[in-house]
Amino acid sequence: MRKLNLSSYTTLALAGVLICLIFKGWESIFSFLGILFTAVVPLFLGLSIAYVVSIPTNFLQRHFFPNSKSDFVATIRKPVCLVFTLIIVLLILVYSSSVLIPALIEIVTVVQEHGQEFIEQVITHPLFAPVREPIHKFLMSDAMQSVRNMDIAGIVETVFGGSVTSVTNQVLTVANTVMTCFFGVLFSFILLTDTTNAGQKLMSTISVYVGQERIEKFALVLGVADASFHNFIVRQCIEASILGTTGTLVLLVCGFDYALGVGVLMFLLALLPIVGYPVGLFSGAFMVAIFNPWWALVYLAFVALAQVLEATFVLPYVGDPRTALPPVWVAVGVTIGGGVAGFLGMLMAIPITSTIRQLVIIGANRRRGMQAGDVETEETSHAGKVELAQGLKEDDGDGVGKVE
Repeated sequence: MRKLNLSSYTTLALAGVLICLIFKGWESIFSFLGILFTAVVPLFLGLSIAYVVSIPTNFLQRHFFPNSKSDFVATIRKPVCLVFTLIIVLLILVYSSSVLIPALIEIVTVVQEHGQEFIEQVITHPLFAPVREPIHKFLMSDAMQSVRNMDIAGIVETVFGGSVTSVTNQVLTVANTVMTCFFGVLFSFILLTDTTNAGQKLMSTISVYVGQERIEKFALVLGVADASFHNFIVRQCIEASILGTTGTLVLLVCGFDYALGVGVLMFLLALLPIVGYPVGLFSGAFMVAIFNPWWALVYLAFVALAQVLEATFVLPYVGDPRTALPPVWVAVGVTIGGGVAGFLGMLMAIPITSTIRQLVIIGANRRRGMQAGDVETEETSHAGKVELAQGLKEDDGDGVGKVE
């Protein structure tokens, strides 16, 4: 038995005091953690914005005179591509707020007004006789009446500056949101325009205190996470864009007045893994069927065909196939993520699950190599880790490259 010295007794005593403080003042501790979380929200927001913006920026950098040996081109490559990306993002935001969001609100409001009447007409068909009564009870329920009476435009107006019960609370909420967004955007801009390699210098300084080996492990985790998140963002955006654009074009050809709103809904829901596509497909078809059931069938057929084609001919060439998840892992990740954090959890579940899976594989391969005592196997495992950690580095930005 190891003999305890003064240092050990001191550590145990401090640990006991800390545990007592936690149990006695847990409310104050949680309050402090809440304040701390609120304080770092702009930093997380800035990191998220900078990460997403860096994807198209890196893509443009790779295609901005890639074969040029000029020092001038090398100097202006990053700032020019960053400015061009920010202009594109700004134009997208302006177009979304002035055209896309109003179109979505319009179609939702119309469906809200005529949706129940359409369902009541449909269930009069003899085919729906067995389920007519429960459907009618559901339509007459308090929940459905609340949805029907909900003022969609009023909700949007309230969220973006409409009247609420307390003007003071509204002003404070809006001001806090604006300040959080402002500092988040400012921090992201600082990260994107940094030319001092502050991140590398910070990691170098931390390695002095925690050790180079721990820093390498941390860098490995970051590299794998970067590959997983990069791959997920690119794939989901491409898939959502294809499905939303297909739905809009098909309905425009049919002469549907609310084609853009249905396409926007399909795009937004398709960003959600697994459940987003079917929910968006049938929600859009229901909206169209209120006005013309035949157009709804055409919409279903073409959007489903577009999904099959992009899954067959596009997605296999998008991103790094090593970060792809088997269906079982996808189902488990989305289920747990949705249960823990709702919509945001479902959205983040796949890249997080992919990261965990790749790290488990790397660790297992390393242990197999060490247990076998095979130096070559261990080196091969290390090379595989480095290759996986690099992820999409060679293909950073668009995530598109032919699978070997």
